[in-house]
Amino acid sequence: MRTNRLTIFSRISILVFLIIAFLSVLFIIITYLASTYFYKSSTELLNRDVAKHIATFTSPYENNSINKIKADSVFYNAMVLNPSSEVYFLDTAGNVMYWQSPDTTVIQVHKIPLNDIKKFINSEGSTYVTGDDPKHAGVRKIFSAATVYKNDVLLGYIYVILGSSAYGNAANMLFSSQVWHLALEAFSVVMILSILISLYYIKRLQRNYKRVIAVLEQYGSGNFTAQFGLKDSNEFAPITDAFNKMTVMLSNSMRKLQKSETDRKDLIATISHDLQSPLSIAKGYAETLLIKNDQAVLPEHREYLKLIQSKIVQVEKMVIQLTQLSKIEEVNFKPNKEPFVLSEIVQETVSTYQLIATERKVSLKCTQCKYHVWVNADISMMERVIQNLVDNAVKNTPASGNVQVSITVEDTFLIFMIENSGKLLPDNLLRWVNGSEEELSDRPSRTGLGLLIVKKILRLHNVSLQAIVKDDKNIISFKMPVISQPASA
Repeated sequence: MRTNRLTIFSRISILVFLIIAFLSVLFIIITYLASTYFYKSSTELLNRDVAKHIATFTSPYENNSINKIKADSVFYNAMVLNPSSEVYFLDTAGNVMYWQSPDTTVIQVHKIPLNDIKKFINSEGSTYVTGDDPKHAGVRKIFSAATVYKNDVLLGYIYVILGSSAYGNAANMLFSSQVWHLALEAFSVVMILSILISLYYIKRLQRNYKRVIAVLEQYGSGNFTAQFGLKDSNEFAPITDAFNKMTVMLSNSMRKLQKSETDRKDLIATISHDLQSPLSIAKGYAETLLIKNDQAVLPEHREYLKLIQSKIVQVEKMVIQLTQLSKIEEVNFKPNKEPFVLSEIVQETVSTYQLIATERKVSLKCTQCKYHVWVNADISMMERVIQNLVDNAVKNTPASGNVQVSITVEDTFLIFMIENSGKLLPDNLLRWVNGSEEELSDRPSRTGLGLLIVKKILRLHNVSLQAIVKDDKNIISFKMPVISQPASA
């Protein structure tokens, strides 16, 4: 059976009420104790010389006894001056020898400890001290005390209780009828105001809480762009700000995933198209050879076979690029860096592509390619970078066009640059080449794998690829730090 559980705001309301009630009661108790302490200490301080005056001017002590006539006179005068006082005459051991008080209560304590009396006398009444009440065992009250000497001989002590039983009863009655009534009124006012303020604040929290729940429900229903519009001064601001940042990051991640999925489809389409084209051509020439059979002359066979071979090489190159790309994109893949001279790879690559450039009637030159400086990188991967850049430049340069490769050194950096004439790079491709790591997924459609592999390899070496169009030429370059020649060289 399902039970109705208290909401968080109901629990907060109950908790706030209990805390306010506890603090109010605690405040009243502390106030009462403080006021009582203040009254007693001030009364004791103001009446500290009462016993001293009695001992000085009207002492009833005579040798080892009490002059009862003088003692009764002392009691009478004390009653007239201060009806709330009770006077006791003690011997040197603290025993009660004679007493008088406004009421007729029989005393219960016949011996008063002298420690409290001596403490009061030594401090001359400036220290708050309480002593035993002879009429009420276990009850301590404020008092005044003084020693009685005759011929430098201690005869005893005068001990004056500053609050008689009748006075205490009257004070308690007054407190019960007035103070408690006033305390209850103050307690009620404080409770009502505190509860009203707390309820207002809790209602405000509840409204904001409902707004938060509403946004979360939108988010749960699939609206991943839902965000909070609470002010910075709101109590939920830290939570809502963190949630808004999370939704922005999630939206960006989702867009990247969607873009990645689109790129994947485009890549598959590009690969399918690029593979289909050379395969179709190779298949066509192969079928032509089968149809002609013996009718075709030998030179024509050679041309067909050359075309088939070139298309198969093209497919093979694409397969190698795909293999390299998948290897580079492995999570734990790291380049195997070692010192080598980059200019040697550049010269070797340019020499290899001279024949292809000549067949396409393209001028391929390497200027300033003999810088014998060392870099620290993966040799095979940098060789693939140079090959892809030179291959792209030669393939995309029209007949009678020029491709120029150069290497320069500036300060502590080696700069590789390749220029080619012909069709200029479009703006979207330039933005992609010059973009950051996060923009690698924004590769323009129908772009070959060569540049993508180049960018990824250079990123693994913390090197950026740059592309510009200047003087009707495409210029692609990168620079990497030069290292000292290793001793093993």
